[in-house]
Amino acid sequence: MRQPSESSVNATIWDSTTFYRTPNLKNNPLKRPRSCQNKECQKVDRISNLPDPIIQHILSFLPADDAIKTCILSKRWDTIWTLVPNLIFRRECSCSQEAENFAVFVDKALMHYRSPKVKKFLVEFEFTECFKAQVDSWVDFAVRLKVEELCLEFHREIADDPDYYYLPNFLYNNIPAEKLSLRFCALSPNKLKQVSWMSLKVLSISYSWLSNEMIKNICLGCSLLEYLKLNQCCGFDQINTNFSSSLKDLVVDGSWGPEDKFGDFVITIKGPNLLSLTLAGYMHRANYMLLDVSSLVEANIGYRMKSCSHGCRSNWYSAHRSVLHDLLEKLQHVEKLTIGTWCLQVLSISEVKGLSSPTSACKYLTLNKKINKWDLPGIASLLQSSPNLQKLTINLMPSNNFEFELDRSFYKYYSFDGEEYWSLYNQRIFKCLVLHLKSVEIFGFDTSCSSLKLVVDQWVQFLLKNAKVLENMIIHAQRDDVNRTWMSVEAQELMELLELTQAFLSYPRASPNAKVMLESCFK
Repeated sequence: MRQPSESSVNATIWDSTTFYRTPNLKNNPLKRPRSCQNKECQKVDRISNLPDPIIQHILSFLPADDAIKTCILSKRWDTIWTLVPNLIFRRECSCSQEAENFAVFVDKALMHYRSPKVKKFLVEFEFTECFKAQVDSWVDFAVRLKVEELCLEFHREIADDPDYYYLPNFLYNNIPAEKLSLRFCALSPNKLKQVSWMSLKVLSISYSWLSNEMIKNICLGCSLLEYLKLNQCCGFDQINTNFSSSLKDLVVDGSWGPEDKFGDFVITIKGPNLLSLTLAGYMHRANYMLLDVSSLVEANIGYRMKSCSHGCRSNWYSAHRSVLHDLLEKLQHVEKLTIGTWCLQVLSISEVKGLSSPTSACKYLTLNKKINKWDLPGIASLLQSSPNLQKLTINLMPSNNFEFELDRSFYKYYSFDGEEYWSLYNQRIFKCLVLHLKSVEIFGFDTSCSSLKLVVDQWVQFLLKNAKVLENMIIHAQRDDVNRTWMSVEAQELMELLELTQAFLSYPRASPNAKVMLESCFK
């Protein structure tokens, strides 16, 4: 792209959608405030005294339109933004005119950009086919400047909108980027056969159609690929990472199968070299099967399966338990295991029905769920099946806490309160509590929720009473009230926290070395 002269750059003031010229700052409504009369005050201008590279680094965290606006501050700032390492173009467009203005803005910004290299280039707006040529030119600009991280993250108002951005042919060649993120982008099956992304280490693809062959070709064409994320993609039923010995981290965040294969569509994952596997999101008419994940060290089962209608709920529970049991069997050897809401609910149903879980070698267990009494059997099942457990982490405010509705026929199994339930286990030996559990950490303990407060209190009592080698128990308490700060906390609430702390400290402890800490903060 054409590089403008320094004089034309200096004479240009920018806003988020247009460019206009201002002969001097006196007539500019955004001019700087009048200088302070105090001599000491005049001396304090720490930001302007910083070296240009540091200012450019600071500006690189801002969207491009905000970074460009700093050119009105002084002559020195006129061209600082043109050398920032990151170019972030992001816009929520409510109409086609806003999208057109945004595209013009990006074009003109790139004309004035002077850095010989760009570290991160991100474009995010509502793409339509009419912008194809412009976006191609932006991508070409970034590639020519040896971009390290390229993000083409488009969004659409209508889910079924056919306007995907088709990657230009040159992007399938050996681009310099180490990180590539694509959302609502269409990849060519034929071009992927010769894809050469030899520098790529991190790849994220969202809302796209991919076949088994396309995933295979991606693995073959990315010899350094370490991290692969497929978010809400469809068209495949197999992920085979055998073709990439470098790939260590796989994330599959939601997927769906054909409408005529409800519950029968299975996505198989084969990754003998994988070290980390995350199964997240919402599975539409599909589930997972693990074939070879023998090298896994860390696994996260945070996804949820689609529920069936009330008429087939009994079969649905059995199907869910079968899927989860098979997954846990394949993950018996992992050291770090994270369990989500759906998984813990299914484990609880299995436990109350007298069905045990596969034994696990897990040493570090994380539960992402807002715990209630219905989850206690699932927790007990995990403790029983994890004899080597050393650290237990519970996140009581997960980002995804969607629960399925329990059938009324199960209510009879849950006719207990938390204290009563754990008292039944005082005679039951949990090997991990006797020999290995040293650390417990609880996040998101909302002290304003009485039901959660009761469950956590009873859970803490049980652990302190039975964990014989426990060293640390840290509870991060907070209130999820809007606009709540320590300055607005009433004396009564502080007294409640103090009483809660005293209660935790007063409970009997099986371990003489156990320390209990309650850390409090309010959002």
